[in-house]
Amino acid sequence: MMCRKKVLYFYLLLSTLLSHSFSSYAEELNEIVVLSSYHIGFKWTSDIDNAIIKSFEKDESTRLYHEFMDSKRFQNSEYFNLLKQTYQQKFKNHKINGVICSDNKAFEFFIENGSSIWGDVPAVFCGVNNIEDYTHLIDSTKHAVVLEKLDIFGTIDLITQLQPDLQEIIAISDQTLSGKIFTQQFIDGITPFSKNIAYKTLDASNPKLLKEQLEKTDPRGKAIYLLSLYTNRNGIANEMMKESQYFFSNVNIPVYSNWDFLMPNCIVGGKILKGSDQGTLAADLIMKLIKGQKAPLYTTPKQKFIFDQAKLDYYNLHVPETIANYQIINQPHNFISEFKQELLFLLIILLTLLLVITILISDMIKRKKIELDLIKSEKRLELAVDGANEGLWDIDYNSKEAYFNERFAILLGYNSTEELNLTFDNWIKNIHPEDINNLQQSYDKHKKGLDDAFRCEVRIKNKKDEYNWFSILGRITEQFNNEPHRITGIIQNINQQKIFEQELRQAKEKAEESDRLKSSFLANMSHEIRTPMNAILGFTDLILENNLNEDERNEYLTLVKKSGENLLTLINDIIDISKIESGQMKINFQMTDVHQMFKELQSLANSLIISLNKPIDFKISVEDIDQPYYIKTDQLRLYQILLNLVSNAIKFTENGFIEISYSNSKSDNIEISVRDTGPGISDHDKKIIFDRFRQIDESTIKKHGGTGLGLSITKSLTELMNGTISVKTPTGGGAEFIVALPC
Repeated sequence: MMCRKKVLYFYLLLSTLLSHSFSSYAEELNEIVVLSSYHIGFKWTSDIDNAIIKSFEKDESTRLYHEFMDSKRFQNSEYFNLLKQTYQQKFKNHKINGVICSDNKAFEFFIENGSSIWGDVPAVFCGVNNIEDYTHLIDSTKHAVVLEKLDIFGTIDLITQLQPDLQEIIAISDQTLSGKIFTQQFIDGITPFSKNIAYKTLDASNPKLLKEQLEKTDPRGKAIYLLSLYTNRNGIANEMMKESQYFFSNVNIPVYSNWDFLMPNCIVGGKILKGSDQGTLAADLIMKLIKGQKAPLYTTPKQKFIFDQAKLDYYNLHVPETIANYQIINQPHNFISEFKQELLFLLIILLTLLLVITILISDMIKRKKIELDLIKSEKRLELAVDGANEGLWDIDYNSKEAYFNERFAILLGYNSTEELNLTFDNWIKNIHPEDINNLQQSYDKHKKGLDDAFRCEVRIKNKKDEYNWFSILGRITEQFNNEPHRITGIIQNINQQKIFEQELRQAKEKAEESDRLKSSFLANMSHEIRTPMNAILGFTDLILENNLNEDERNEYLTLVKKSGENLLTLINDIIDISKIESGQMKINFQMTDVHQMFKELQSLANSLIISLNKPIDFKISVEDIDQPYYIKTDQLRLYQILLNLVSNAIKFTENGFIEISYSNSKSDNIEISVRDTGPGISDHDKKIIFDRFRQIDESTIKKHGGTGLGLSITKSLTELMNGTISVKTPTGGGAEFIVALPC
């Protein structure tokens, strides 16, 4: 009662927010489509459907749509195309939160058409036994499967115990998708028994022939295993129960199966699979997926041995003692007839008690109605708070009690307030130590009347001992002599908001860093352009004076040519980065000889090494370099990528070697490696080395020159060719760049 009073008080306190809360609850309404493969009235489908309905009958926040595909009777592609169009029209204005698919055809239909009809929503597939063909399409983050896996081995073992003189098992199935799967499962299940028991499979596709075969079969030492029995006698798709009565009416052989809808008065028993279990599991799993909770990808309902007592008696069979957990149905005795007098006496006593109770509670009806109204109000308040995803808290200083509702516990990752275990004395322990002072200051401001409410943002520890950000809003609701006696409020998770703010700050810092780098780049670019231009103009003036000998003239012309080449390289880099930024860079795939490209790179690298006078060896680690090795790629851009990497390696390597190689361990991928024995690259520098306008440090620019565009262009070209580039530092030192391209 105390708890009810508290919640009622919260309700009065938050009455001004109810209209918003109810609208939030309406927005929280979950709409679920139950897509059944078969038709209304089909026993298996009805059991699954009814179990789903029962699971949600008390859930006011869930609305179910029941769709029946009728695929037992209509199976052509035009029909399913019309179904798709019908569902698209029917649900175009509905925001469906999840789909439950019952049996194989609904599962296949959803896999093919679900996203175009209902969108990318969570789905649960129950009654499915062909999942192996679609495992690559199953997403564990939004799908769950309730497997329809028959315990055929367990049922066969049961048959051998019930019928010790068993000689042969006759398996009956049909040509439906499920029937074919069950037939194969039967063959796999009976293989361990095949040394002592013969078996054969009969096909129900020809009803007349099947009936003749069964009626001619000698019943001695025989048992029938009914897997699937759907036929089209008289042009109508008939269910298994009806077909069983037709085929087995004149057959004196015990029949076993795994389906509960064949009981009673059809089969002796077996390891039974219930449609209601499939539906209950499917309902539980879809709500977990909709709520973003973790759900197992594959679930198999528990199966239980069930026997028909009338059939056991008819065939003089007895449940073996080795089976401990089983259920008996259709027992012959009538409890009412057996205890008729006792029941009549008990009924008189119950009626007398009922009359007395009715008289006693007549004066309590009004009070009871008030209590029911209170409970209803409490439920509405709880739904409103849950809809807003807020936790309630209440601190009473007089009684030293603290109240936290279930949503408060859930927000912190707990299943219940009992598991949360917060009290008046220990709740502060979950607040981050750095935020306690902020919490105290906010409370003092509200207590002194400087703020109309107690509000602050603090980090609170959850069940995983992780701190998440929460917004706390409260108000002193009871006080005496200006001293607070009670404070009540809510909390709301704002962790994502805090993360967004942090990302916004980082983006701002990155933008500022980008501005700085661009300014540095422009300053560096000015220097890089002026240097070759000054050389070209200066040496051109010297040549025009006509007082130079031939050797001097040739030397100056060589320097002019080299400066012009440097300037052209710089301009090409600027043009390339401009094309990449504007999306105008085109990739032309053609057959390219990798070995020939390596040879050309070797010639260019050796020339550059000689010009720089460095003691470096250039190695090509490839077998049969003289044999062509073709891949389909952009020859010009691949050469540009490798030339950039080789040039960089030569620039930063003072001695040792530079090695280029490739591997194709994956048939659809080639990895080209450029390795050097230079100074290597630190872990920090690896994070920025491919950024535009970035070099490892300012000293690199001063010592080696360059604009910081080379590796950025290389990375962009690699990605335009659908590849990746990475860098690592080998154990022996230096650096290794790896370009992985599809080929």
